[in-house]
Amino acid sequence: MKKITFPENFIWGIGNGAYQSEGAWNEDGKGESIWDRYGHIPGNVWNGENGDVTTDFYHRYKEDIALLASLGIRHFRMSIAWTRILPDGRGAVNPKGIAFYHNVFAELEKYGIEPMVTLYMWDLPQKLQDAGGWANRETADCFAQYARILFQEYGKEVSTWVTFDEPFCCAFIGNYLGTYAPGLRDFSTALQASYHMLLAHGKAARACHEMLPGAKIGIALNLSDCKPATARPEDAGAARRADGYRNRWFLDPLYKGYFPEDMLRLYREKGVALPEIREEDLEIMSERQDFLGLNYYSPHFFVSDEKNWPVGAASVKVGHPVNDIGWEIVPEALGNILRRVKEDYGDIEIQITENGSCQTDLVNREHRVVDDGRIDYMHRHLAVLREAIGSGVRVTAYYAFCFTDNVEWALGFSKRFGLVYVDFGTQERIVKDSGRWYAGVAAENGFETAL
Repeated sequence: MKKITFPENFIWGIGNGAYQSEGAWNEDGKGESIWDRYGHIPGNVWNGENGDVTTDFYHRYKEDIALLASLGIRHFRMSIAWTRILPDGRGAVNPKGIAFYHNVFAELEKYGIEPMVTLYMWDLPQKLQDAGGWANRETADCFAQYARILFQEYGKEVSTWVTFDEPFCCAFIGNYLGTYAPGLRDFSTALQASYHMLLAHGKAARACHEMLPGAKIGIALNLSDCKPATARPEDAGAARRADGYRNRWFLDPLYKGYFPEDMLRLYREKGVALPEIREEDLEIMSERQDFLGLNYYSPHFFVSDEKNWPVGAASVKVGHPVNDIGWEIVPEALGNILRRVKEDYGDIEIQITENGSCQTDLVNREHRVVDDGRIDYMHRHLAVLREAIGSGVRVTAYYAFCFTDNVEWALGFSKRFGLVYVDFGTQERIVKDSGRWYAGVAAENGFETAL
């Protein structure tokens, strides 16, 4: 056995999302979000489940924060529900929503826990969706207004901010594949949405630098290690196009100030309606980021498939072990992504904003949840992460995802990622073995391994 130790002052955190955990979907003046609407339409979510109550963090935040503190975790990533602050997405501010997050931050401060706050975790106000959603350029201005309100209200309580969580999912899964809110199926609309999300990110980052010069702000991208599934040249081309679709479409405007030309050319050839790309927009999108948030769970392997319009690539499994959600477990892919970001985009600070595994969790006869598969997943990925840090990649934080089991978007309560088990009928919390293991890692700033 050897001891893996992380750099001094490395941040160990854990995260949850607002829609996934808060509940209280229409209480105290909160407006309707696209996920509230989507989750209430029969057939959209597994077993008809939704975020109406979920883990009831809105009413149980004191209990949950005390539990987090008992594990010795001192960094908590959370998101704010836009419609608690601005029920219609713009206009009148909801004072009860403002007060709720002040109360949450006060409770975190009581235990010495620092918040990382995400402004947008998939829950666009439905009123803005009715006006065109993220395909409407005005939504970026609404987001900038919302961001300024948060910076003004909470700037003394929060020093680390994330603008968007996984804009790829919000734009393309929600507006092209249609299996996430708002449930649209149009690639041109999704491309417009992604453009306006990047513009909104830049506007918010610029506002943060102006209003809170001592704070840090970034974006959380779910980057994928895109590899060909075979040695065929056509599959190598498919993987390159998939990388442009999933990764470079977001990274290039953020760090290089332009969109990848090969993807623009591909989309034109396929008849996709491109956004109107303005030079002044590119300048805003490439506003300085203080760190890049990386959400990583699994890589993707691609084959050429012209039926999968317009990218012409299909993701397939190639024989690696899979977890309960069917995602292949390849820890080395995390290292590939980290090194690639440094090579292509420079020596930037990276924070792992999400990493974790979906497992089949059962409460056993001893009232324990023995989830060794999740421990093994984190163990192996953290070992790869430490190797990447040792090779010169500047990673400063790791946030396990997620704190408590909650509603897993369109999969309802059928899939569990939490380090704390939740009985959704009684709201009982049980710290899983993985939660106790991770608490030990944070306390020791490392762990023993036989790898």
